[in-house]
Amino acid sequence: MSLLVLIGCLLSVTLIRTQPAASEELPISDTDFQFTRSLYNVSIPENSLAKTYAAPPPGEGRMGIHLPSNIFKNIRYKIVGGDRDRFFKAEQRIVGDFCFLHIRTRTGNNDVLNRERHDRYELQIRAMAGKGTKYTVQADTQVSVTVLDNNDLNPIFYPKEYNTSVSEDTPVHQSILKVLAEDADLGRNGEIYYNFSAETDQFAIHPVTGVITLSQPLRYDDGSYHELIVVAKDRGVFHRSGGASIPSTAKVRIKVKKVNFHAPEIRVRRHPQIVENSNADIYAIVNVSDKDTGIHGEIKSLEIVDGDPDGHFRIRPTQQKGEYNIEVLKLLDRESTPQGYTLKLRAIDRGIPPRESYKSVPVQLADLNDNAPVFNKEIYEVKVPEIAPINTPLIRLKVTDADEGKNAQVFLEIVGGNEGGEFHINPETGMLYTAVTLDAEAKSFYSLTVSAIDQGNAATRKQSSAKVKIYVEDTNDNDPIFDKAEMTVWIDENMPAGSSVTTVRAKDRDRGENAYISYLIANLVKVPFEVEHFSGVVKTTQLLDYESMRREYVLRLRASDWGLPYRRQTEMVLTVKIKDINDNRPQFEKIECTGHVPRYIPIGSEIITLSAIDFDAGNIISYRIVSGNEDGCFTIEATSGTVSVSCDLSELRVAERELNITATDGTHFADIARVHFKLVNSKRNLGSPTRILEDETGAFDCKDTGVARRLTEVLAAAENNNKPPAQEEFAMMPTRYGQNVHSPEFIDFPIEIKVNESVALVTTLTKLKARDRDLGYNGKLIYGISGGDEHSVFCIDMDSGELKVIGYLDREREQEYLLNITVYDLGNPQKSASRVLPITVLDINDNAPKFEKAVASFRVTENALNGTAIFRANATDADAGDNAKVTYSLVTDTKDFAVDRTTGILAVANNLDRERQELYELRIRATDGGGKGPDNPPLYSEALVRITIDDINDNAPQFSLSSYTVKIREDIPIGSVVAVVSASDPDLGPEGEVVYTLEDTDNEEDPKFKIDRLSGTIRTTRALDFEERQVHSLVVCASDRGNPSLSSEVSVTINVVDVNENYYAPIFDESVFSGSVAENQPVGTAVMEVNAVDNDPPGEDSRIEYSIRGGDGIGIFSIDNKGSILMSKL
Repeated sequence: MSLLVLIGCLLSVTLIRTQPAASEELPISDTDFQFTRSLYNVSIPENSLAKTYAAPPPGEGRMGIHLPSNIFKNIRYKIVGGDRDRFFKAEQRIVGDFCFLHIRTRTGNNDVLNRERHDRYELQIRAMAGKGTKYTVQADTQVSVTVLDNNDLNPIFYPKEYNTSVSEDTPVHQSILKVLAEDADLGRNGEIYYNFSAETDQFAIHPVTGVITLSQPLRYDDGSYHELIVVAKDRGVFHRSGGASIPSTAKVRIKVKKVNFHAPEIRVRRHPQIVENSNADIYAIVNVSDKDTGIHGEIKSLEIVDGDPDGHFRIRPTQQKGEYNIEVLKLLDRESTPQGYTLKLRAIDRGIPPRESYKSVPVQLADLNDNAPVFNKEIYEVKVPEIAPINTPLIRLKVTDADEGKNAQVFLEIVGGNEGGEFHINPETGMLYTAVTLDAEAKSFYSLTVSAIDQGNAATRKQSSAKVKIYVEDTNDNDPIFDKAEMTVWIDENMPAGSSVTTVRAKDRDRGENAYISYLIANLVKVPFEVEHFSGVVKTTQLLDYESMRREYVLRLRASDWGLPYRRQTEMVLTVKIKDINDNRPQFEKIECTGHVPRYIPIGSEIITLSAIDFDAGNIISYRIVSGNEDGCFTIEATSGTVSVSCDLSELRVAERELNITATDGTHFADIARVHFKLVNSKRNLGSPTRILEDETGAFDCKDTGVARRLTEVLAAAENNNKPPAQEEFAMMPTRYGQNVHSPEFIDFPIEIKVNESVALVTTLTKLKARDRDLGYNGKLIYGISGGDEHSVFCIDMDSGELKVIGYLDREREQEYLLNITVYDLGNPQKSASRVLPITVLDINDNAPKFEKAVASFRVTENALNGTAIFRANATDADAGDNAKVTYSLVTDTKDFAVDRTTGILAVANNLDRERQELYELRIRATDGGGKGPDNPPLYSEALVRITIDDINDNAPQFSLSSYTVKIREDIPIGSVVAVVSASDPDLGPEGEVVYTLEDTDNEEDPKFKIDRLSGTIRTTRALDFEERQVHSLVVCASDRGNPSLSSEVSVTINVVDVNENYYAPIFDESVFSGSVAENQPVGTAVMEVNAVDNDPPGEDSRIEYSIRGGDGIGIFSIDNKGSILMSKL
């Protein structure tokens, strides 16, 4: 579309009157001689030729001075300032009553106006006037002359050559560089368009900014160097040379840099595992390759960057390119790294910049049986009472083996110190048991050597040993034993009280207080003896008299130890016999005898018989006269004590005689018995009735000593004391209550015991009770487990009967134990009773469900139907009952999949869309039915299922905008990018690759636009013309490469922006036209003609229309399109 350009000229039309008016001169002053304005604006193109007039703006008022009629004959305009280079000249022209001011270029000037050098001039104009040659008045004004730009300069590049390097991975539509050209002209003349001199689809340049962008992907292999010629052309229509503006060019060299696109790829071939401590050199062969070419595809290094802190491995290249060996540098020890190694390899190429990749290589170490079992102690010490029942647990030996598998499975056995088979060990649990009844008296200390042997291959089995010192503690299981069961001793009578009779000794095979013995006399009847409690010395407690006391004592000596809970006792019989000794003097029954003896009794006559009694038994008494018989007239019978006359008494001259007689038992002598008698001459019996001694020859009166009576008493006492006892003299020994008659018997023996497998160690399950109707040790009971405890998890307190847990129970290992409980007494012979005690191990929820596969991966196409089964989770629970009931749930928050609660089948539950989500990592939880309440929740485990959604071509390409609307100038260079459309296809592979095609709805045979199939860049192919077409409607089709292909369309509306091509305004031949017309001429009378020319190219832009803009009053004149001015009114 052309713009209307207005220019103006002054038309002066003079009306010619038929009767001229009379002239009149009026006086004038300086105040009447003034310019219409103090400042005028005019413009003139640069490079104007001589006598080119500066034009005021359209519609601007007249420039000059109003003149009074017929006053001044001489008027002149003069430039008095502002034109140092003398480019301009002021001219005057009087038309009617107005003197016009014109500014034009001078002639004869070698220089021309140059806007780029000086674009404005401020001219000082002075007007002078006078009636003659002399100027009498003057006036000043200012004219601002604007030098208009002319397209006289070409764009200039600086620099003229551009060099840049671009990586081949530079994204499409990214800026590469910016070229810059400058044009000192103004407006469109100075506005620059850029384009390439040769058509290219690889690059695009912005027509205004000069920014070069990439419009197709670069490939180094397709070309490493591009050279572009950029053309810069201003928008001016004509050059001062008269033709089109001359473009400038710049050379752009683009070097494509090879990009290190690909990181090295690491492939590993390795052994599944390596035996520790082996001499294997090569563990794995690593191949490293790089898809890049050239230096970018060369491998710089492969190294271990992590996972081998101690440097057990190294990388060594082989002779094959890209091949490396992972070698074992040091001996490997599985025990120090039981999880093995995870070597992190890093491969670096020689690209610029280098790229690297990593690869984890697991190293699984196979166990070598290189570790012997290790006891937690070198020496174990344990004490056991000798009464411990068979199969009593003593100690659990703990053994570890740093190896694994069978190499770490350890069996224990006793290899030394158990020659008598007194002990046995559970080879799996390490519990040491008694195997026989122990006897501390026979052997109180054992030193066992226990060997731990692993179960590796026979040739590699290793063992270690430990010492177990077993101290057999003594219990009171032995009675004291006297040296002699019976003993007879003789003691003399009359020994003082406290005299030692004998010493008895008993021995006890036990130790300590169990062997500490004390003695006592167990006779119920008091005896005149005592025994020292600790020494066993038997002593008399009183003087013993054979004659009057018991002559034989049977003592029950009891020896008791100090053992607990009962003392053990034994007795011996000690017979003490009293030996009679001659400890009594004979005693006369009668003493102090007085009497008379006739003188005439014949010789040999017995005059008196003295009787002496000796309390000693068996003693023979003999008598003798100790004095008074010096003359021998008397004799005494030594055995009978009869005194006889042995001489003639009559011859005696004395009247009385006194004999002192004694009696002796051979050792002791009786006191003197004095017999005093008188010799009388009478033959009569002179005795009195009271005489004791009385015979035919005389009579004696004696004093009775009472000895006979005392003898009778003694004999009676002796007879009484030596009678057989009427009652038991001895206390009964405990063993005499009876032998070990009764066997133990259980009381309230439980039918069954149920216990949770989680029971804590040392928990008491029950207290077993038994009884034995015997007494003492015969009734003393001990308990033991004689069988059924294969895993060594129970023990029973031998004294209390408390059944305890000493090992961890596991129902999954053993759900029922049948313990053979035996109770023993401590009698001799020992008796026992046994019962089977079932122990049921109750399940607790101690096992989480276990998945058959904890990690699984599957693929499914995105068009899979709802209900499609993907995977069946299978989890089992080693518990029982509800604890083993497994239910399944999906932990991951998703609506696309669901798992059946009961069967564990994972199935599609929603429409899948790979573009929405390509990978699902679903956690399936298997929960058992155990656990009650918040403090005891059910147990669960989880499995990870990775589901990869395979793509199908279910998505058409989608444009980023629903429609595109752009505006472009009609004068942009051919090949300019007008729009970039972008469509994306979320599908993968060819199904996601988008190609673009253009459908021109204008149905033009020679379309003005084209589109790049790969980048969607729309360019012009022909020049646009607003006047020809203002809007172009395009349809872009984006298609994928699927089979069948899917596509979508988008409309692209290109609005062509009009560019003012009416560059030049029309120019009148004269700035002032003068004409005349007689008054009263008819309408349509031709007055005058004006003429203007337009330098625009032929066409609408150069067609001129005329109009009168003002000064014709009420429309008296009109003008046609040919420039003819006509009368329109009278």
